Amino acid sequence: MIKSEEVAEYLKKNPAFFDEHQDVLAEIQLGADQQPFHQRQVEVLKERHSAEQARFEMVVDSARSNQELEQSLHELAQRLLSEKQDGSLSAENIVTSHFALKHAKVCLDGEQFGDDLDLMKKRVAHGASVCDDRISSQLLEALFGEENGVESCAFVPLNHAGKGLGVLVLGAEEGQRFQPGMGTIYLDRIGQLVGAFLSRIC
Repeated sequence: MIKSEEVAEYLKKNPAFFDEHQDVLAEIQLGADQQPFHQRQVEVLKERHSAEQARFEMVVDSARSNQELEQSLHELAQRLLSEKQDGSLSAENIVTSHFALKHAKVCLDGEQFGDDLDLMKKRVAHGASVCDDRISSQLLEALFGEENGVESCAFVPLNHAGKGLGVLVLGAEEGQRFQPGMGTIYLDRIGQLVGAFLSRIC
């Protein structure tokens, strides 16, 4: 008995088969509703086109999003470079306003914020940022004060010229803003920019 895979492989290798046997093509009916072969072929081609169009639009949307993020980082760099006052407070104000965040806190090495923050520092010690929406209320209060309204955080290592300066903690009102497992490449670059800014006084 000939297998369906063998038939499919034969037709792929012999694309002129239906040209040579048009009577067979005319008799083929597909599906429970006995749909003619050529109609089903048109539908399959339309479905493939729709799938390809969806993938193309996804690529375009991703490229547009990346371009917007790159522009945002460029503008952040300009703001940091034009800032006339050095210091953690200046960096925090710039970051919160630029990214529409509830809070931003610069935690320089040597400052004390409790064991919870020390654990988070260990999580970013490898040099990559960490996002989490399961931060203890004690740590949130130590960082941002009481009734802070923060639902998710990003812990961003501050590095410059190979030197670790501390951690930048970003606090958002939206729980989905900083989710565990999300990509952090742009957060890491924010840390590099802020780290370069803070290196003036560290």
